[in-house]
Amino acid sequence: MNIVKIPLFRMLVLLAVSLSLANCSKKRELMPILGGHLHSVWVRGDSEVWVVGDDGDILYSNNGGTTWQLQVSGTIHCLELLYGNGGELWTVGVGGTILHSTNDGQTWKPQSSGTGRALYSLCGSDSLLIAVGNIGAILVSSDRGQHWKQRKSITTVRLNSVSGSGAQWWVVGQRGTILHSADSGRTWQPQTSGVAEGLRCVYNDGDHVCAGGFGGTILVSSDGGEHWHSSASGTKNTLTSICGSGSHLWTAGTDGTILYSADGGEHWKAQMSGSPRHLEEIRGRGLQPGVVEYDTPALPSNLWAVGYGDIILHSTDGGENWLQNPLNLKKQTLH
Repeated sequence: MNIVKIPLFRMLVLLAVSLSLANCSKKRELMPILGGHLHSVWVRGDSEVWVVGDDGDILYSNNGGTTWQLQVSGTIHCLELLYGNGGELWTVGVGGTILHSTNDGQTWKPQSSGTGRALYSLCGSDSLLIAVGNIGAILVSSDRGQHWKQRKSITTVRLNSVSGSGAQWWVVGQRGTILHSADSGRTWQPQTSGVAEGLRCVYNDGDHVCAGGFGGTILVSSDGGEHWHSSASGTKNTLTSICGSGSHLWTAGTDGTILYSADGGEHWKAQMSGSPRHLEEIRGRGLQPGVVEYDTPALPSNLWAVGYGDIILHSTDGGENWLQNPLNLKKQTLH
């Protein structure tokens, strides 16, 4: 019997080729790469969380942040804010982008905004939606975003945030701008803020309205914005987001700033986020505009904050302690 001898080098080459061919039939798993900054977070119940950011990134967790998966947005535009109501979700962003989902973000479809201006905020009440953005943009929809109408805002400054319910709505923006509508966004009138600093965020609970912005500015009104007074925040950092439930308010901002008020914004104390990163938004169950969760406790405890460097912070005790939530992304499978 003849024995064919194969040189060691040839055996190694054949082995490498065989392994390469075998791997061709397997699926490659790649970790998603994010754009760098996260801008908004939306929470449903105790376990479902959505986050949006640069480059059209949308993240979703159905287990309280233990793992995350990317959802396909269909856009590369920066997404600035998330809003949800019931089983529906909306997100707005650069280039007049408005995306809508009716299935928990499994699919996102564009809605025609009719503008190319960047949109920075969106809020709703029942079927009414209001979005605001650059160069005084105010868009209103009365049919959950199927059709959008541009409204005259009487300003050309950048509008950063909108909050309201029913017929009463407030918008804040650069140069201390505050606008108010008493007719569901059809017409708008200016209110006197008394400050020149840009305002980045606004929250209301009925006629009690609170706004925050550059230099740690916090303004409070108890009469629907007829009169505003300053509240000492204890910080010079820009405040970018505010949320609340009744008299309990939280605000977040640059350099990892998180503040808490137990009296509707009259007095604030710092909460230690443990991060130096700029925070873009803070949200929590029962702390989101236009949404009522009837089983939410009197003092909501489950809070989330997101910001620069793809940071996600989570607190389970009303902000007394914050932990960075690991961004464990489920691997995407490519054929």
